[in-house]
Amino acid sequence: GTVAMVFTVTLSAASGQAVTVNYATANGTATSSDYTSVSGSLTFNAGETTKTITVSILGDAIAELKKTFSLNLSNALNALFANSQGVGTILDND
Repeated sequence: GTVAMVFTVTLSAASGQAVTVNYATANGTATSSDYTSVSGSLTFNAGETTKTITVSILGDAIAELKKTFSLNLSNALNALFANSQGVGTILDND
């Protein structure tokens, strides 16, 4: 079956105006053979505080050590970052 990792992006408080932020995955010890890269932008409409980003994990039949990749946020509009990076850990994708 398909395995996915979900990152949750949360505003500390609801805003009265739209908030946008760009996102993109970046390789760590995990590479394109381990997960599907994603990038794009999120828009929080006024009053919204939570959005999710789903990253597909690619399985293989090889036992492996844990690998990591990051999800980086950039170019926030109408917000400031408390934390602009999330790290995903793939424990074993076989």
